[in-house]
Amino acid sequence: MRLPGIYRFGLTAAGVLLLAFGVASAQTPQTARGTPVEQIAAQTCAACHGPAGTSAGGGFPNLAGQNEDYLYKQLGQFKGRPGGRPLRTSEVMGPIVQSLDDEQMKALARLYSRQLPGPGKATNPTLVEAGRSVYWKGNPANGLPACVSCHRPNGEGIAPDFPRIAGQHPEYVVGQLKAWKSGTRGGPGKLMSLLVPLMTEQEITAVAQYVAQLK
Repeated sequence: MRLPGIYRFGLTAAGVLLLAFGVASAQTPQTARGTPVEQIAAQTCAACHGPAGTSAGGGFPNLAGQNEDYLYKQLGQFKGRPGGRPLRTSEVMGPIVQSLDDEQMKALARLYSRQLPGPGKATNPTLVEAGRSVYWKGNPANGLPACVSCHRPNGEGIAPDFPRIAGQHPEYVVGQLKAWKSGTRGGPGKLMSLLVPLMTEQEITAVAQYVAQLK
């Protein structure tokens, strides 16, 4: 099971973005080619993702320690191929990635992947045990497989397709899972588009609390 972005959770990427977008969009840069990625991160990315890749708001994902290949892939999906439609859409991320070239996206992914992840925590600890059951066992009654198969025991994921979800904000994880469930993220044949609709609202909320406290 993927959490985007948690699951392709969001991660990048993903997904990266939806609350406070008025602030972020107001700061959308016209990034010059060749601008050092440290400058891009400090002047643009930090507004939502924090100066060290750990966001203060639950609507924006933590990027610190995320898989490098996954981050680069998500940036590419927000940007899309020349003349093509982006695979991921965001009123925040869309304009930002259009100003980046491929080398800058690779360098940003490398920069954030090497930052130390901050500690996460469940905002509703009473749901952690229920989330643990879903994460490790899935739900055989409705065919839902265990999240651990793709996101691994400590939530470290498997690059490039399965993101690190350990310590991710519960609010962000819930938002991305609901996007997969509703079809606003993903599409035909995508693994998460097949799996997340099998989850109940209660399972989505609980598993988000469980991954938040993974380290």
